[in-house]
Amino acid sequence: MIIAITGASGFLGGYSAPWLAARGHRIVAVTRAAGVAAAPGIEVRRLPPAAGEEEWAAVFAGCEAVIHLAGRAHVMRESAGDPLAAYREANVETTRRALIGAALAGVGAFVYASSVKAMGEATTSPWNEDAPPAPVDPYGVSKLEAENLVREDGRRLALPTVSLRFPAMYGPGMRGNLLQLFAAVARGIPLPLGGLENRRSLLFAGNAAAALEVAARGCGRAGAVYFVSDGEDVSTPDLVRAIARALERPARLLPVPPWLFRAAGRIGDGLASVLPCPITSTRVQRLMGSLQVDSTRFRRDLGFEPPYTLAEGMRATAQWFLMHAKEMR
Repeated sequence: MIIAITGASGFLGGYSAPWLAARGHRIVAVTRAAGVAAAPGIEVRRLPPAAGEEEWAAVFAGCEAVIHLAGRAHVMRESAGDPLAAYREANVETTRRALIGAALAGVGAFVYASSVKAMGEATTSPWNEDAPPAPVDPYGVSKLEAENLVREDGRRLALPTVSLRFPAMYGPGMRGNLLQLFAAVARGIPLPLGGLENRRSLLFAGNAAAALEVAARGCGRAGAVYFVSDGEDVSTPDLVRAIARALERPARLLPVPPWLFRAAGRIGDGLASVLPCPITSTRVQRLMGSLQVDSTRFRRDLGFEPPYTLAEGMRATAQWFLMHAKEMR
C-alpha cells in the first residue's frame, strides 16, 4: 500500500514509518519538522504551518491510507494558559482538517491513533470497547472528542475510519516515565515499588506499528474504536523486573507498603499550595493504580496478533537505550 503517516517525526511515527517500509509499503512521511530525511521506501512531504484542508489533501495525494499520529501529546508539566484549548486545536481541529483532506484526496482508509486516556485514568477491571468513557484531564477529553469526530465525519464523508486506543507505549525513541524507569534501573537505583500489586497494560512500538498496518488494510467496521495492547499485563514490580532482565541489571526493589505512598501524597498535597512538589495524591494514585484494557475485539475483528512478546519488546528497547544512554544524560 501507499500509506501516509502524519507526525512522522514523533516517537511512534519515527518507529512506524521504517517498520512499514520494511514490510514493503510505500510510506509518505508527513511532517512539519525540518531535517526529517527520506529513507528507502519513505518519501518526506512537509506540511506548511496552519495548513487547511487543501494543503492536507495535497500531501495525501496518491495515498491509499492515512495513519494520523500527529497531535499534542500528554504533558506532565503543563505550560499552556488554556490546556483544553491547546489540546483541542492540536488533537481535534487538526484531525478535522486532516480527515477532510484525506477525503478530498480520495484516500481509502483513515486510521486515528487515540489513547487509553480517552477513557480515564484507572481501572478496577480491564476496559473493553463497551465501557463508558470518562476522561479526567484535557488531554483525554480532546482524544475522546477526536475519536467522535473521526467516526461521525468519516461517515459523512464516506471515508472508512478506525480509531485505536493505545495504552502506555515503550520502544526505541521513547520519552517520559518509562524512559526514566529504564534509566533508574540501569543506574542500579533502589526503587520503593516492590509492595505494589497493580496491573498495567503496555504496548511495544513494534506491536503498535503492526496494529496500524492491520487497521490500514482492514479498517474494521466503519467508525470502529478498538483497544490495542501487548496482551501481557504486568504489575509495576514485574515491569521493573522485565526492564532489569532486558538491561542485564539487578532489579533493586524495596517493599515499601502502599499506605506510606498515600501518606506521602497527602503531605505533598499540603505542600503543593506553597511550593512545587513532585509527590501528590494524584501522582501517587497514578503510580499505584491499575490501568488495563481488553484488546480481544481488535484481535477478533481484524485477525491481529502482536508479533512481539513483552520480553522481545523490552530487549529491543534496552538495546536502543544502552546505545544512546550517554546522549540522554
